[in-house]
Amino acid sequence: MKQIVGQLAALMLITVLVTSVAATPAFADWDKTKYPAIQGTIPIEDGQDFKQLSNISLVDAMSTAEEAVPDSKAIYGKLTVINGYLVYKVVMMDDNRGHNKVLVDAGTGEQLYVSDVVSKDSYKNKRSYDKKHNKKMKDYFKGMTPEQVAEKKQQFKEMGDAWKSISLQDRATMIIHFMQMKMQWDTMSDDEKELKKQEMKEQWKEFLPLSPEEKKQKLEDYVKSLKN
Repeated sequence: MKQIVGQLAALMLITVLVTSVAATPAFADWDKTKYPAIQGTIPIEDGQDFKQLSNISLVDAMSTAEEAVPDSKAIYGKLTVINGYLVYKVVMMDDNRGHNKVLVDAGTGEQLYVSDVVSKDSYKNKRSYDKKHNKKMKDYFKGMTPEQVAEKKQQFKEMGDAWKSISLQDRATMIIHFMQMKMQWDTMSDDEKELKKQEMKEQWKEFLPLSPEEKKQKLEDYVKSLKN
């Protein structure tokens, strides 16, 4: 259990890295996007287990997505079913923190759909998201001076940049690891989760002040540890 908990600490820390640095909108509507009537090559029936049916890897899907949107990086991907066909859904993010999604056929590796880019500012018009997001940010920055808030926001941006700067293969390796470790996280008791959350908050505080180069190195070192 100690080894699992240690891995989960790193897992959740890096998961926060991926999802908190202005990527939240991309994940907030992850399963709410309405897609056109795409047709893939691997039909899936309701309730069918499709986890082992893909002919391509997550790396392949992310690579296809980055070719489709060359000015963005693939920050997350997942095997799923859209309109009855098995696809990889990949979230892309550009340097201005705008995001869009790419659907990749899990049978052939071909792109099936590329959504329009959604800017980070467009979410200001979504009241439910804006209210929740503002409260979360207000609570986080509570008691800080304007200078300290600006510094924290810069550190968040650097963390997002560090994630996007590591290789596509490394990003895919960690995403797959996230999914595997999430299953173990779900088996932990509430007390174990709460204890680990507190430990992760302390790790988060240590990670944020690192330089951009050190943040990137931390991520690359973590991937190396997964391969050993």
